[in-house]
Amino acid sequence: MADVDISNGTTLKKYLHVEVYEKLYHKIKSERYKEGDQLPGENQLAAEFGVSRMTLRQSLMLLSEDGIIRRVHGKGNFITSLKPRSSIGAEGIANPVHSFARVPIDDIQIDIRFEVASDYVMQLFGYTQSMVMMASDRWYRSSSRLIAFCFSFTDLAKLSEQGIDIKDGQAVKEFMDTTVYSLCPHSTTHITLSTRKEFSLTPEQMAAPSLILLSETLFTPDGKPIAQNKYYLDPAYFDFMLNARRVFGL
Repeated sequence: MADVDISNGTTLKKYLHVEVYEKLYHKIKSERYKEGDQLPGENQLAAEFGVSRMTLRQSLMLLSEDGIIRRVHGKGNFITSLKPRSSIGAEGIANPVHSFARVPIDDIQIDIRFEVASDYVMQLFGYTQSMVMMASDRWYRSSSRLIAFCFSFTDLAKLSEQGIDIKDGQAVKEFMDTTVYSLCPHSTTHITLSTRKEFSLTPEQMAAPSLILLSETLFTPDGKPIAQNKYYLDPAYFDFMLNARRVFGL
């Protein structure tokens, strides 16, 4: 632990792994690493900074927590982003993939089908009789990596009201991915973890052993659900922020 003197004579203590973290951050900035670049191996970095691998790993963990690097098991540490974190909070109504991804989304694939609503979905949407709904799967990729998947149920009547041609895959994708959020003044989201690996028609899997699952219901101004989304997110590529405000009188 290093000592740092300040003007009033007080000595502040700084942990060694924090010092190394700061040096690593300076190294990344000064040597102009770019997103996707790989850092030198742990042995090389530990020798460069004159510390143990245990201390170095603590420093790397801080960089990972700050969203600067990501660790790929068996491969090493890679630069994620050097940009300031997004100020968009989870209190807004927006697609969470676009709001919280730390990497650019460069490919979205959609598969559309039609299913009879299950008892659970009928209850969720307030249906009193059997209804056919649009079901869709979306795969989100960054540099060919699958980083998020979304399964959705959508009310066909609401789609028709918006003039969406359900045979037009591009129009449906744009509506589900962005437009629907601008129509909804209210949503509810439950956040859990999932170990699910298989996603519908593709054998492709995300690398993380556990995924963040956001179960989201979107409501129209009349208070009725228009869509229910289940987003499965690889935590290595997402950074969430909550903007909290005190509510007086409660």
